Amino acid sequence: MEDTCPDCIFPASNSEGVADLLPTLQGDFFDYPLAWGSVRRTGDYRGRTILFYIDDYRFAALGNAIEYGSHFRQLWERPDKVWQSGAPSFVEANFSTSNSQPRWRALEQIGKKRYLSRYFQERGMRCWVDLNVAPRWWDINLLGLPLGWKAYATRIEKNSSLQSIMDQASLAESQAGTDAIRFVVYGHRQEMEDLCKKEGWIYVDEQSSIWDKRESNKARKASMQIEVEQPRNQRTLMEMI
Repeated sequence: MEDTCPDCIFPASNSEGVADLLPTLQGDFFDYPLAWGSVRRTGDYRGRTILFYIDDYRFAALGNAIEYGSHFRQLWERPDKVWQSGAPSFVEANFSTSNSQPRWRALEQIGKKRYLSRYFQERGMRCWVDLNVAPRWWDINLLGLPLGWKAYATRIEKNSSLQSIMDQASLAESQAGTDAIRFVVYGHRQEMEDLCKKEGWIYVDEQSSIWDKRESNKARKASMQIEVEQPRNQRTLMEMI
């Protein structure tokens, strides 16, 4: 089966050619989230919502793809690994944007993630739209979203304010045409968790998964050490001669 990203053009109702998402395949239930690449690619993602809220270098740089997730080339050229994982839904791939970059660059980043999202939808997966882009490009980030879209997600950055998250939710409500949206906030800050409880949003604690990974790494290192260490009372062949 061909793994490469299809060289095709998806329908686009906007002048920029950004792919339109299918309103029939937007996120409904936020199945227990799991970051892409946090388990081996042959691992079981069934019943999970795949998150792509990981550092860009894990997409762009060569390295341990099993431990850190697919780098960009693998994600772009071998997207079938995502839908073949068995996960029913995903949050859009988050390619970083900044207020200082030129418009063409922001458009490229947003266009790529939307293209992948439409492709995953064509394979039957449900999409949660990523709102975690630089404020300057919030308007571009709506390209390809049908009016009435209700499923959104964002990530808490170090400098994220409560007002910024609330503004993103307001943007989502405007696109949805209702305040009855499904809004996921991913991160680790108590005041954000309190805000989610107050507003009826879904809060996903990033820190717990980081802790689990650290503990897993500790266990692996301990296991490796046990395998390498030799009993202190065991003499070498040269010592016995």
